[in-house]
Amino acid sequence: MRINVGVLFGGKSVEHEVSIISAIQMMENMNKLKYQPIPIYLSKDNTFYYHEDMVDIEFFKNMENLKKAKRVLIYPNQNKRELLMLAKNKLKKITDLDLIFLVVHGALCEDGTLSSFCELLNIPYVGSAVLPSALNQNKWKFKTLLKEYQVPLVPYFGFYEYEFYQDEKRIISECEKLGMPLIVKPATLGSSVGIKKCANKDELIEAIISSLQYDTEVIVEPVVQNLMELNCSVLGKPGDYQTSEIERVIQFDDILSYADKYLRSKASKGIESTCRELPAQISPELKKQIAEISLKAAEILGISGVVRIDYLYDQVDDKLYLNEINTIPGSLAFYLWKAKGMSYSELIDKLIEIAFDNYRVKNSKIYSYDTNILALAPNLNSGKLL
Repeated sequence: MRINVGVLFGGKSVEHEVSIISAIQMMENMNKLKYQPIPIYLSKDNTFYYHEDMVDIEFFKNMENLKKAKRVLIYPNQNKRELLMLAKNKLKKITDLDLIFLVVHGALCEDGTLSSFCELLNIPYVGSAVLPSALNQNKWKFKTLLKEYQVPLVPYFGFYEYEFYQDEKRIISECEKLGMPLIVKPATLGSSVGIKKCANKDELIEAIISSLQYDTEVIVEPVVQNLMELNCSVLGKPGDYQTSEIERVIQFDDILSYADKYLRSKASKGIESTCRELPAQISPELKKQIAEISLKAAEILGISGVVRIDYLYDQVDDKLYLNEINTIPGSLAFYLWKAKGMSYSELIDKLIEIAFDNYRVKNSKIYSYDTNILALAPNLNSGKLL
């Protein structure tokens, strides 16, 4: 019997379309002898939809097709998780779900929001748990944690929106201490959305205001000179991680932009078709350093499933910096594993295996007691405290 895999994608995120590409690409590569993919699309207004044709990118090229789809919900019914649709004012079961495969990107999706949803449903899911997902989505907070463990990071300064508008002079002064030119980023976005480079104070203020259109938190970093961008993927769960091949990303602009990642590439291939050198032609010593830091960061943060870790390397000063971690990377970083001899189908198998293992471990723990202490409290009816 095949495993019913609810593939959850879309969401209220600026990376909405990227998620669609990644999900359809993943469903195309699932072993259909083992799994039945059930596409569950989360619209930009946070409504779940289902249609059997959502496994094809052509469905989403015309969003009028969404009128053909059914609004659905996932309902926990005893030990089952059912996908239900509303038909003639009644809820009708479409199918049972054995597992949720999260293929979402960005804030309000990849940041632990949907991991928490799966936890409430008590259903196995592919992806990191709530805390590591939330930490990794916030570039400022996750760097604050990794700094405590001496992970090499570019100097940075993070702040909240209210701080900027309350004391702009102080915030600008702290940023300028890092040294121009600077990179300004919304703290919780990905796919290079909202990132700007600035060379002076006026551009810095403009970049901060731009970032605050997307987020309430901003992180500012100095530009790494003589830059080489390197990426490595980590697969597994705490105590059992492995690293992929390493890639060097070829960029067209000063910083790798959204256009570099998606608009200059074939839309149906997503980040897979970003220009790259794979494997990266770097020294064995640098490869070893990247692998060691990647495994260390994965353990510190407790990630699960597959992630992509992005590095910045100063080729002249020979300094390596961990830049960010994508807990649900575009294309699920399958191309980094393909370069190491693992097919996309095999990667999916491993991710689903990890999800079921995590579920078994979680459900072996005690989270509540069957006793009802309220029934034993004699003074509750009198309005007195115990």
